[in-house]
Amino acid sequence: MTGCQCAVQWRWAYSAVSWLLCPAFIAYGWRRVRNGTRATAFYDWTGRYPLAWRTAKGRPRFWVHAVSVGEVVAASSVVVALRRRFPDAWVLLTTVTETGMATARQRVPAANAFAFLPFDLAPFPRWAMERVRPDALILVETELWGNLMHAAKTHGAHIVLVNGRLSDATFARAQTPLGKPVYRWLLSHLDLCLMRSDMDAERLRQLGVAHDRVQVIGDVKLDQPQVGLSEGQKAMLRSELGLFREHLLWVAGSTHAGEEDAVLRAYRRLSPHLPALRLLLAPRHVERVGSVMATVQAHGLTPLRRSLCNGKPLRANEVIVLDTVGELAQLYGLAAVAFVGGSLIPRGGHNLMEPLLHGVPVLFGPHVDNFRPHAELLRREGLGFGVRDAEELAQTAWKLLRSEALRQTIAWQAQQLLARHRGAAKRAADAIAQLLAGEGPNGRTKPIAPLRVER
Repeated sequence: MTGCQCAVQWRWAYSAVSWLLCPAFIAYGWRRVRNGTRATAFYDWTGRYPLAWRTAKGRPRFWVHAVSVGEVVAASSVVVALRRRFPDAWVLLTTVTETGMATARQRVPAANAFAFLPFDLAPFPRWAMERVRPDALILVETELWGNLMHAAKTHGAHIVLVNGRLSDATFARAQTPLGKPVYRWLLSHLDLCLMRSDMDAERLRQLGVAHDRVQVIGDVKLDQPQVGLSEGQKAMLRSELGLFREHLLWVAGSTHAGEEDAVLRAYRRLSPHLPALRLLLAPRHVERVGSVMATVQAHGLTPLRRSLCNGKPLRANEVIVLDTVGELAQLYGLAAVAFVGGSLIPRGGHNLMEPLLHGVPVLFGPHVDNFRPHAELLRREGLGFGVRDAEELAQTAWKLLRSEALRQTIAWQAQQLLARHRGAAKRAADAIAQLLAGEGPNGRTKPIAPLRVER
């Protein structure tokens, strides 16, 4: 059915609140441009995508939205699966962050176009929909934007949630007196919810989503192509970083303020007992590189920017600080052990699965609300280890770093786990294809309607 059937009063209330936040949206845009985002991003943020997209060849048309790097990783396998199912499809991939955009262009060559998501202020999403005219709007994980979804339904698009998840915090907000009707309105736009776990699916049902709209397909973040580095690739990266084969590299990825201090204290405690140990810090936001280098110096160590690594042997008192974008996922492949940040402080954690794709054991703090099913899965399988502070971080890292046999066992177990989740992206593509086809009279599938171009 063409047109949005959502509750009008909630749409107007949502739009009113969005417009009250308009100054914040504008300030955010100017800050992004001052920090290096292209000025033409304002065309994206206001929904003024290229008019040529409106008549671009290819059917069906998919708009896939992934907010940042972790969601883009999930989207990459889904886009590949959609391309296999629909070779002639036209695919737009949108993100919010600059790092997400860089990762999308690098990892998702199967997409036809890339853009930043429009600000969720009417009429910007409507203008974007008039140019994209998707058959399906595919939202990765929990990207529920009210005006965007309303515009999609108004233009006759199906809306699909892929790799859906509901964090502890989101689920709690959705059950408050105000949150309950708001989330019920937001979720009413969804035609199909493809969830990553039984827990996430059950939470969605408790919020009022019809059972026949919810499916558990597995975690598409675990359904990735083989990412293990070849021996040649490892040798080249080691040479660039000044590492020898016998070095034990500890990669602390996606860290926030306060977490580097804990990692450095743990590293200084372990380093005298493990002469081969080396450390690489990868702050979540590249603009923090300067402050991270200052923190390294405060611990009596010498920081070294990744971009300036020239192959000179890395000494134990030197710490590499990652100042490049889109390289962390690959560098996990050199690690003996990894720590994933955003978890020792209340930020909800980050993608715990990136190191696991390389068979690397994962350490993380107690604040993993955004990745609770992943954290529980890793603990249960003996592949991930929760820590509460620098002391536990040092103790757990010590157990892993001193036992090569234990690390090899974890690498083998990781391969078995990934094998069990293989095919999640294909299941997502199959479910989307079934939704687009629908059921016609006598059980026949309805073909996708030809693209309508207004003149």
